[in-house]
Amino acid sequence: MTGEPIQPRDSAVPTLAGVIAGAPDPTIARIVALVDAMTRRGPADLLIEPLRQRLATLRPPRPLRFGRLMFCPLDPLIVPRARWRPGQPAIPRTALMAMAEQVRLTMGAPATSIETRIAGRTTADVELISRLGRSLWPAAAGILAGTPIPQTWDATGLGDVNYRPLADAVAALLAQAATIDTLCTEAATGLLPPPPEAINTVIGRVARVNPAALPMIIAVLLDRLPQAAELLAAAHTGPDGAHTRTAIDEATDLLLRNLDQHDGTEARIATGTLADAAAAASRIAALLKHLDTPNARPRRRDRLRALRQRLDAECKARFAAALENELLAPLQRMGIAPAPAEITALEAAARGLRVLETTARAVGSGATYDLLLGNAAEAIKGSAMRNRLSRADQLRLVEILSGSDAALAMLVQPA
Repeated sequence: MTGEPIQPRDSAVPTLAGVIAGAPDPTIARIVALVDAMTRRGPADLLIEPLRQRLATLRPPRPLRFGRLMFCPLDPLIVPRARWRPGQPAIPRTALMAMAEQVRLTMGAPATSIETRIAGRTTADVELISRLGRSLWPAAAGILAGTPIPQTWDATGLGDVNYRPLADAVAALLAQAATIDTLCTEAATGLLPPPPEAINTVIGRVARVNPAALPMIIAVLLDRLPQAAELLAAAHTGPDGAHTRTAIDEATDLLLRNLDQHDGTEARIATGTLADAAAAASRIAALLKHLDTPNARPRRRDRLRALRQRLDAECKARFAAALENELLAPLQRMGIAPAPAEITALEAAARGLRVLETTARAVGSGATYDLLLGNAAEAIKGSAMRNRLSRADQLRLVEILSGSDAALAMLVQPA
């Protein structure tokens, strides 16, 4: 392979994309891995665009490339090229590779060092992303703000006239990415809520440098720090806050529009580990709650209600699938005297289920989780498991799934 983009005829792309979209799961995973390995993807991205909903369910590991690391903090803003319009507070997906390549070539040796450190790593390596990103993001901001249009921009299909506004907006956003990442890390401990002055500082910097990017930075903040919604609303009342209130409204519409897409919430709940799914569900639920203000328009409140219902359904679907695929199916496949690693994996799956269940109860009814967890505990206690699990392993799994009272009740029963 020369690394040059494949140039299929336009008429062939929809047909080939349709064939790929109907391929079995293992084939999908191999195709995506091949596309991920390309240094220049070009029209290959068109082939995997219809697969994004399938990818959310399959959850294949995605290599941590330079471009993914660079645009990771702006993920809520990225939309398919077909859904993007000039002036919209979003970033068309086709622009990412051209901008990332521009930054990589301009950085030189530091970019090579970053690529060496991310080789073989995936987007699940959040600590590495944070550590390397805090140096990459401000450097990328400076480069995009000061370099001319890249030679590869033609391949984006966006037109030269759109490069400078997009590059300037991305530069303004990436300049604040490290600060936002720090705020998110501190808020994740549950000890420090986002300081209002820090939120307003980020907003003020973007407003001064690039007012057009204000809705975009607010969307990023609301997506990662839903608590910021109330802080922003409280800080920008009165005539002086009219511009920011308009930007908040645009950012809210963008986020709700993204969640309204057919895979908008599913992609987040289905991605990563059960703990990742729980964290995503928690952020979405918190965002919907903070946006559901008494003065919200009736149409927006209807959208919020519908999204809560979808979130509830998708949490239950992810939970049921994980219960079957990560706990019950491995139990059934397990032979006599299983290896310690198998027991460890079962306990990890049980803990992950409880983490997701605890978060999901706040989204909707808990009756479904009670029933599923109870059935799983009964299966573990059943006679079929006695030749596969030790008494101690059974007790430990039942305790994780159903609590200490259930384990104690099992303990006092005859074996």
